[in-house]
Amino acid sequence: MKLTPYRSWFLVVALAFLVVKITGCALMEEGAVLGLGKYVEKRTTKKLPSIPVSQDAMQVEIVFIERPITDPLLGSTLWNEIDEVGAIELMDQENLKQNGFRVGHVSSVPPMALQTLLGLKSHLGGVEKQDESLLLSGRRLMLRSGVPTDIQTSGFYDKCSLQLFDDDEEGQLEIKEFEQARCVMRVKAHKVQDGWARLEFTPEVHFGAQQLRRTPTNIGWQLENRQNTTPLYNQKFEVTLNVGEMTVITATDDLTPNSAGHLFFRGEGRKSNIQKLLVVRLSNMSKMEAVRSK
Repeated sequence: MKLTPYRSWFLVVALAFLVVKITGCALMEEGAVLGLGKYVEKRTTKKLPSIPVSQDAMQVEIVFIERPITDPLLGSTLWNEIDEVGAIELMDQENLKQNGFRVGHVSSVPPMALQTLLGLKSHLGGVEKQDESLLLSGRRLMLRSGVPTDIQTSGFYDKCSLQLFDDDEEGQLEIKEFEQARCVMRVKAHKVQDGWARLEFTPEVHFGAQQLRRTPTNIGWQLENRQNTTPLYNQKFEVTLNVGEMTVITATDDLTPNSAGHLFFRGEGRKSNIQKLLVVRLSNMSKMEAVRSK
């Protein structure tokens, strides 16, 4: 039978429809959602196992609060409700205060003043309108026991002078000069037992140009691109926390311009009127599994 042009066109359309229907069914079988569906499901059923959390892993939350020094919540309203006596050893506490640092311990239910500072949702008395944009910033870290991490607490200083009161040297005052400097808290978390960790803080000044330097690590000496580092070992302190508890670190009220507390938590120029608080909370820990003999 001879096909007319009309019948030829009809036959082509019918064949095309048949092909689309057949392949379409296959696509719908293997791709019901966004063209993928079951196909993706089949391909991802054998996905890689999740990376297990280390037995000694600790999760900490690090929050920075920046408020004007005139904010009434930074003074006695806050510190009357924070435990300074039980936070660290008395000798360490006196040495820290002489160098402008203030450290406190807070339970898992923070006082109202700290809750307000952490929330920053309401207008506070004594805070100017232009200062309400100051930031509350934070991050969450997973730390291994004994492995350090750095928390930068200051901006960069082109030049700065640091006065250190050394209690071990009969009250001797030491002055250090730095260029291209920034202030850093080096933190190590040590697991004590289930639910408890000891956080070790070492203030450091990082200065100079970045370049490859030999750096001690847990696996030996390695080359890292970093600045020179001056640790302030006499201002090193430790805080023991239960899960949910936190420590608050800031500068004292009676600051000298070149004290360590001033450089770490105040700054220069316009920033000298801003007070910083570093809040570190132990938020979670992996549990130690009991080892049973067979």
